[in-house]
Amino acid sequence: MSKEKSYRLNDDSLNAIRELRRRFREETGRDPGPDDDSAFDPDSAEPQPAAEAKIKSIMGDIADAAGLALDLAFAIRKTGLLVTQRNQDGLDDDQRAAWNEALAEYEMLKRVN
Repeated sequence: MSKEKSYRLNDDSLNAIRELRRRFREETGRDPGPDDDSAFDPDSAEPQPAAEAKIKSIMGDIADAAGLALDLAFAIRKTGLLVTQRNQDGLDDDQRAAWNEALAEYEMLKRVN
């Protein structure tokens, strides 16, 4: 059994997430829900094709600014997920696999470089 690391978001990260939620509410008139498109683009009133990549990049930047481990920031950029001990049970099999594959890819790239 592998040991899992526990990470906490700092105030800057939490504030960034709150700001995205606020902007979502402002645009839609409601809170984001589990079935909402993860590609919400806070700079556009309409869904945009490149929004998912933009959001993943922003989330990775937030992870970097928060001082999260490099492997986590990489996985966040690849998947658009932020997996913690608190939310990991809510992931479906595809999300869990994508997260684990991203972490494994980071380790492989680290060994190669």
